[in-house]
Amino acid sequence: MHYVIRFVPNFLSVSRLILAGLFPLSPEKYWILLIIGGGGSDFLDGWIARRWKVTSWKGRILDAIADKLFVLAVLVTFVLSGKITLWVVPAIIARDLMVVMIAGYTFYFRAWDSFRQTKSRWSGKIATAGQFLLLVVVAIMPVLIRPALIVSIILSMTAAWDYGTQFVKALRQRAKTTL
Repeated sequence: MHYVIRFVPNFLSVSRLILAGLFPLSPEKYWILLIIGGGGSDFLDGWIARRWKVTSWKGRILDAIADKLFVLAVLVTFVLSGKITLWVVPAIIARDLMVVMIAGYTFYFRAWDSFRQTKSRWSGKIATAGQFLLLVVVAIMPVLIRPALIVSIILSMTAAWDYGTQFVKALRQRAKTTL
């Protein structure tokens, strides 16, 4: 049984990638179901991986990519349908942009060990929850978009700051050990 369980988290992440591809092509009446499916798969893949101790570096990367692509696909669809304006998207995904910048920096300077030390943080988990809450609100409760946007942006900016400071600490530690 354990052998089968180890593939379930990655299967759920891949399913989220498929949902990301389907979302822009789906009628608006199915959006909420796809969002719940994306959020549910995000929660379950992490929970199952930790519960059954089948976490891996590749699985964490796959999960992060699936999260970011799903949220981005939904946000772009919302922008194109006029549900939200384009200018709010960078603020909503500020944490994600920070992670991409950190990954680019570590790739360019061959500092992958510093990137690998940048672990998932509670601020990031809460920011992701805020993003999914926003997606649900936009899909089914448009009257609450403004407060949900504010909450999502604050959570994302806070997580971006947190990840950035954690990465700077990892770089400083790396510099101390290479001297």
